[in-house]
Amino acid sequence: MQYSQLVEKALAQYNEKLPFVLYSLPDSSEITGIFQSNADRTIAELSQENGFVLAPFDSKKQKLQIPMKGSEILTCIDLPPVLETKKAVTISERLADKEKHLTVTSKAITKIKSGRAQKIVVSRKKEVRLKKFDLRKLCDSLFSQNPSAFRYIWFHPVTSLWCGATPEVLIKTNGSAFSTMALAGTQKLQGKSIIFWDKKERNEQQWVVDAIVDTLLDKTTALNISKANTHIAGDLAHLRTDIKGVLNTSKHALQKIVETLHPTPAVCGTPRTKAQAFILEHENYDREFYTGFLGITNSEVNKTELFVNLRCIKIEEDTATLYAGGGITEDSNPEAEWEETHNKLQTMAKVLQPLL
Repeated sequence: MQYSQLVEKALAQYNEKLPFVLYSLPDSSEITGIFQSNADRTIAELSQENGFVLAPFDSKKQKLQIPMKGSEILTCIDLPPVLETKKAVTISERLADKEKHLTVTSKAITKIKSGRAQKIVVSRKKEVRLKKFDLRKLCDSLFSQNPSAFRYIWFHPVTSLWCGATPEVLIKTNGSAFSTMALAGTQKLQGKSIIFWDKKERNEQQWVVDAIVDTLLDKTTALNISKANTHIAGDLAHLRTDIKGVLNTSKHALQKIVETLHPTPAVCGTPRTKAQAFILEHENYDREFYTGFLGITNSEVNKTELFVNLRCIKIEEDTATLYAGGGITEDSNPEAEWEETHNKLQTMAKVLQPLL
């Protein structure tokens, strides 16, 4: 199937308010579409059903799924050409939003210094008005950029439209083998060839690694942990550690390991319970599916690819909501943390350029 035909099929689904998802795996030239034949709301059970799952940050809330069964599945192998950049994208910021973020960040630092947490991830959202929403232009822009990321466009009448390009794997399984990653620390690339990671960033990365490994020890075997290396995602760099192992034999092994990993220290903090309690009390907004997870599950062959929902956008009519956050430690500087979230918003806003 040609790319233009796949997009037309998605547009028809969108106009009829029927669920669909388009997605492309990292470093792949294929885009797959799953088109649900009705508007039913399907609750995901990771160990039992095959389909595309979208899960919220709050693990107590329901995970949604576009099931493969009864849906039309189409694939194209030609990506859209890279769009020419007509202008720089700049997201304007309000002083009130900055002051609010600085206040929450300062409270997080105080809590950490009191010894009640090591790391807390503080995030914020930013609403941007679009000139006019155009699904074709969004598809062209999203799938022509960030080829090393997992890219997707999801629509369901109960969630509105979500799209994104995330660099972070939650878990991949192939039979009994699995892999995940720890991703933390952020720098904006500005043409420099050498990236230096300071003590704050390396400590943050190690806490993420330690927290993930600790939770996996009694649920997996043969854990293998790589050294931390620099991972480039768009015009941002992160510290990344790969973790591999073997799942314990169990019908519900995937469900249990996902519950163990989500939300990860990279999007929540450590210890998880204290960091999450702080987030729910002080962020003053519902993250919804931002920093949740999403991807394909196939229980028949035990092959799964789930990603953390970073660098994402929610679109309702002509309003786009962008999300960004950063890991706060006792060495954090509130101004620098604000700048980090600003850079992340600018990176994701490039996807919206044709709609602004």
